[in-house]
Amino acid sequence: MLERQTFQNKDLVLKVSPNYNPKRFDPNKYEAFLDALCGDREYQKEAIREVTRYFLGGEYKNLKDLAEENYHGNPKLQEKYSSFEDFVSHLQLPDKLSCSLDHATATGKSYVMYGVARILLAEGAVDQVLVLCPSNTIEAGLTEKFRSLSADRT
Repeated sequence: MLERQTFQNKDLVLKVSPNYNPKRFDPNKYEAFLDALCGDREYQKEAIREVTRYFLGGEYKNLKDLAEENYHGNPKLQEKYSSFEDFVSHLQLPDKLSCSLDHATATGKSYVMYGVARILLAEGAVDQVLVLCPSNTIEAGLTEKFRSLSADRT
């Protein structure tokens, strides 16, 4: 009989290296923006910092790079997935520089998405940002919030 394994989400979260290429990206220039956007919600600021460091810091070519760095240093991932190849087979878009944000309900995920999007746009890393929503109601709410944050009513 197979033994059931239980894992905590926090043990499976991929950690982004604190390193970044300062010739590619200077995260410090966005601190005033983060203060204005997030106020005293440090967890939102840290999420934005980590995601932008992942996307812009030059340490990773794709999600697979981040996954490999984490797999070899995380015994819980090794316990859950029999091999690195098994782990990669469970990732969505492993060959793209992609990620997902998992925060509890009502913790300000939309502020994090907005902050990341604005920084990626400001850095010229993207021309447009597409946010996929599970319902028209959520789409309408996000559109209204993002327009309000941008002071753009169009």
